[in-house]
Amino acid sequence: MNSLLAEIAQRFPEVRHRAARLWGEPALLVSPEEVLDLAGFLKDNEICAFNFCRSVTGTDKTERFEVVYNLARLPAPGDSPSLGFETIGIIVFATNRAEPRMPSLVGIWPGVDFQEREVYDMLGVVFDGHPDLRRILLDESFKGHPLRKDYPLIGKWEDMIALDAHLDENQVRTMKEQAGLKFDPDDVPPSFKQ
Repeated sequence: MNSLLAEIAQRFPEVRHRAARLWGEPALLVSPEEVLDLAGFLKDNEICAFNFCRSVTGTDKTERFEVVYNLARLPAPGDSPSLGFETIGIIVFATNRAEPRMPSLVGIWPGVDFQEREVYDMLGVVFDGHPDLRRILLDESFKGHPLRKDYPLIGKWEDMIALDAHLDENQVRTMKEQAGLKFDPDDVPPSFKQ
């Protein structure tokens, strides 16, 4: 792994290395402009070819969005036992809060397809070049991205009716009381009841 990190430092001087933390997995901080070249190198390099992306997650850090690709090298049948199981993380950061964008890595690791869609759905990060970027967990009519730190935690009663949100009676009571409205169980539309 040390020889791989040294080669990355030489080939990609803008990529920052974050020391291993909890499970000994190093992480590489990279801008959206460099992630395709770095990802292609990590998949195809001779030292340690990362042939599998275990997971893709996203985080709203307020000043920027981070998308983390957790990569692994799975030994193929017949590989030398000395090759073993190696892991590394790529952290891609997008600083434009209004419209965070970065390239999709589906062309490098096809298995990230649905995971990038989930990050898009929950955080609103747009993956340029993704073959089918649309919501995967929420309905297409849902407004906003609920894992953003600026997403409102309490909605307006009128907005919830317009979205045809499915809330139980206690949630409706809380929302109406917080809006300064009197709660009446008959006010709960049938579509709100679970």
